Amino acid sequence: MKTQILYVELKSGYSDDGPAWIGKGFFSKTGRTIYFNGQAFQKEKGIRGNHFNLENGDEYWISGIKNDGTDRHWAGSGIIQIDESIIEEYLKLIGEPTLQKNKFKIVHLVNVPAKQKATEIENQKREPKFDHSLRFKKPNDLTDKQLNSLIKYYNDLDMTVIPKKSRKEYIDNKNKLQGELIYRKNKNNA
Repeated sequence: MKTQILYVELKSGYSDDGPAWIGKGFFSKTGRTIYFNGQAFQKEKGIRGNHFNLENGDEYWISGIKNDGTDRHWAGSGIIQIDESIIEEYLKLIGEPTLQKNKFKIVHLVNVPAKQKATEIENQKREPKFDHSLRFKKPNDLTDKQLNSLIKYYNDLDMTVIPKKSRKEYIDNKNKLQGELIYRKNKNNA
């Protein structure tokens, strides 16, 4: 199983200042599943993240570490928890003699892949995943079922964690979809 030192940051409920960790990640054969700190993550582009937690659906940003040690987003802040077992290797990778005390907190992370847990979760009967390609189609090209699915997607978004510019775009898109639905109902009742 391929392993790599990874930077992992929780995005659900946070902007660029969510809890963050640096530790050893384990990859499935396909590379689509990452096991980190006793959890399993599936690769999928979200609103702010690039992976989601298989157990609770939270979005995370997961990447390799940066050679210059600037793993957090430039606009982000906060202490990064780093696994004690990889500190020496991490310092070699970034070319530093010691960790910056104001930037890191040394912790003990679970360095065993949660494959069994991931398999159990993946084998549970789940609702079909939302088809994100619907977001890029014109409202009049969608079926009623697709329109309702997309409206539900926009209603379920946590707007408090979305930047204002994107928030306005999402609200405008939802209003267009609802307008198309109303137009169709009026057309059918006429």
